[in-house]
Amino acid sequence: MPTSSRGMGPTPWSASLAPSSDAGCLGHPGFPSEGGDTAHTLTGEGTLSGATESNHSAGRIISNPRVPVFAPDGEPLMPTKASRARRWIREGKAKPVRTKLGIFAVQLTREPSGRDKQPVVLGIDPGSKYTGVAVATRNAILYSYNLELPTNIKERMAKRSERRRNRRYRKCRRRKCRFLNRTGHKIAPSILARKQLELRVARELAKVYPISEIKVEDVAFDHRANRSGKNFSQVEIGKNWLIAELSKIAPTTTAKGWVTATRRKELGLKKASDKAARVPEAHVTDAIALCSLALGDINLTPFPFDVITRPKYSRRKLHMEQPSKGGVRKPYGGTTTPFVFRKGDYVEATQGKKTVRGWVSGYTKNLISVSDFNWRRIGQFVVSKVRLLERNIGLLLKSKEVKGGEILTPTSRCVSFAHVL
Repeated sequence: MPTSSRGMGPTPWSASLAPSSDAGCLGHPGFPSEGGDTAHTLTGEGTLSGATESNHSAGRIISNPRVPVFAPDGEPLMPTKASRARRWIREGKAKPVRTKLGIFAVQLTREPSGRDKQPVVLGIDPGSKYTGVAVATRNAILYSYNLELPTNIKERMAKRSERRRNRRYRKCRRRKCRFLNRTGHKIAPSILARKQLELRVARELAKVYPISEIKVEDVAFDHRANRSGKNFSQVEIGKNWLIAELSKIAPTTTAKGWVTATRRKELGLKKASDKAARVPEAHVTDAIALCSLALGDINLTPFPFDVITRPKYSRRKLHMEQPSKGGVRKPYGGTTTPFVFRKGDYVEATQGKKTVRGWVSGYTKNLISVSDFNWRRIGQFVVSKVRLLERNIGLLLKSKEVKGGEILTPTSRCVSFAHVL
């Protein structure tokens, strides 16, 4: 039976905040360009020294990112340099681990000399379709993500209601109607799904870094003046719910959008016009600015960047839309399969000379369907040629996607922060 092997996937993209280009960094042709939306290579380190200027070393390359550290009991400690983490592993003082968010970390095998912690801030820039997340200290930017939020909840809820309504006219198993079973402030399912993904990522990051404060951009809108006198909004309800849940992790404060934009410009960071672009400039720049609002002056160092979304497999349906021949309605949806795999599992599949890594999205009689990050099917593979790497955790990471050819060897790219004033 296949066994899970978390940590065998490729490392996340090393990212930067230079003017983005899918062809790589135009000012530094010596860096390798991998094409697509994963090529991010930069040139120097910027250190914020004042409100409107940055010190920039044009020829200096920084390639020593911070690695999270866990105590023997699992408590997150302050991150360390990658060179020190490698030395600890060689000397047997620590062992390598990889978290659910694809972050490489080390866990100490003996009690550390101290557990003192410096301020670590989590910045969240929420949106309706995309959210930027960044973790930073005064000395380094530790990690960043673009979250691609679910957008099809409303349509799926409407379709579910339609099927349930139709089942009540047929002689089959169904649940009875429920009335007056909702109390408190109801959050629209579409809003709740987005906030739950943001909260899930925040909780996972809190397990990796000793977060001391959370900074969230305030989604403010005068609904009373702009929505026919209505004095409430699902967006406001969702925002308040998220802040209440984040406050259970660490003290949470908000900042207005114009304050975030002003700070981002002071840092010299650019904002991409295409919000759907899978680059740090799309949303991470605002998240870094939020961290800076809480920390003050920060060092703009290299940092890993990744994109997160949720699996798009179909939920269980008691009956399909149309009955098949003979009037028999086959079961459909759900995550189970007749094999050891479940939908959403991260697997490695081989077909001839083609080896891919992706997520299980379906099956036929004796074939497993493997899909990429966009939930497009890469191919169907014989069950015996599919190897389980990680069980379904409800999250997809763009960095784990390997569509064809030989499996990529985990590597870390030599990149650094760019001056973008």
